[in-house]
Amino acid sequence: MKKHIKIIIIALLAFAALFFWLRQSDPAFLRGWQANGDETEAIPAYNGDYRLIFEENFDEEPLNPAVWNDQYLASWTPTPETAEAVYEVADGNLNLIIDEETQPWNPLFDGTVRTSSVMTGNRTGLHEFKPGLSVQNEIPTFMGFISQYGVFEIRAKMMNSLGNMCAWWFVGIQDTPEQDIELDVFENSLNFGNAITASLYAHRDPNAVEQHFVFDVGDADLSNEFHIYTFEWTPEGFVFYFDDELIGTFQAEVAYPMLSILSAYEGQENWWVGPFDPAAPYPKVFQIDYMKVWKKVPEDQEQVATLKVVSQDEAVFRLQKGGYTITDGRIDGMPSYVTLRYNDGTDTQQWVQWEKLGPLQTAQLKLFGHSWIKGEIIGVPASILQARAATLQIVVD
Repeated sequence: MKKHIKIIIIALLAFAALFFWLRQSDPAFLRGWQANGDETEAIPAYNGDYRLIFEENFDEEPLNPAVWNDQYLASWTPTPETAEAVYEVADGNLNLIIDEETQPWNPLFDGTVRTSSVMTGNRTGLHEFKPGLSVQNEIPTFMGFISQYGVFEIRAKMMNSLGNMCAWWFVGIQDTPEQDIELDVFENSLNFGNAITASLYAHRDPNAVEQHFVFDVGDADLSNEFHIYTFEWTPEGFVFYFDDELIGTFQAEVAYPMLSILSAYEGQENWWVGPFDPAAPYPKVFQIDYMKVWKKVPEDQEQVATLKVVSQDEAVFRLQKGGYTITDGRIDGMPSYVTLRYNDGTDTQQWVQWEKLGPLQTAQLKLFGHSWIKGEIIGVPASILQARAATLQIVVD
């Protein structure tokens, strides 16, 4: 009996030691723990000191339209159909496809460039990628998944032909023109050699500066093997990893959420990537195994067994009396999201569909002072949200 008790005690001590080691070790060793929770049932999944807030394993086709938009920057092209992604979901991978029938997405502004891209958000005028652009069509605002700060990761395999490029990149949500940063986690092309190229472009963000780095991956085969691309975004900037190896950093204080874009490209004539190989066979495929995002649990907080929203940061919108425009019952430039805070100290940024302004609220905008509107918070399970509504304080100066 004593021998059995001794064995049990040793086993418990070993388990405790293992748990402590896992908690202190690099999150790369904890990936197997991610599937142990289901956020839709308000049971959080943790990865070391981080909570999983987004997980896409690409198991179903078509992609979930509540999360993904498959029309690439569609307000800039005169023919939105050419901006529509060609893709398939097979064997747990998202395959973004360039084939013989793929047409240039925007010959008016982008020459022969062809793309199959999916985005976690879209809106009219998103990402003014070159001077002189003009909006060709209005599209509804859609924010399927946005986030400010966190650890972001995909596992992916690149295309292996000259004149093609694979990119994982982010742009600001652009509630205002200044929320316009572009973060290219990678723009990988066989033309660039066996290397990862990363960039940050400020565009209209006055607080950011352009930055770049190139990392030689050595013997790794980007085109014929899957590899893991990770970055951590903090208030100070971005730290990048390749297969869990630190490869570069950018300093940038980005104080608004971004949306994510996965893109396969081809440029046949005079494209900046370099020469195109007309003999390369089709289809050409950019494969993504998964995309995951975590938020860090603050040091003074603890992990929880059941997730709840405990508070929200009230969105505030300041405008000058008479200095605003109302489109379809909403004020241009209104915040499109609210930040929710949870009982483990983490937060998420959630898209909001604000109520349309009625006659009384429109009349209040003509006066100095404060008014409030409510909105529906999108993308949070009801078991966690508990009928909470977003609020927006409008301040007329």
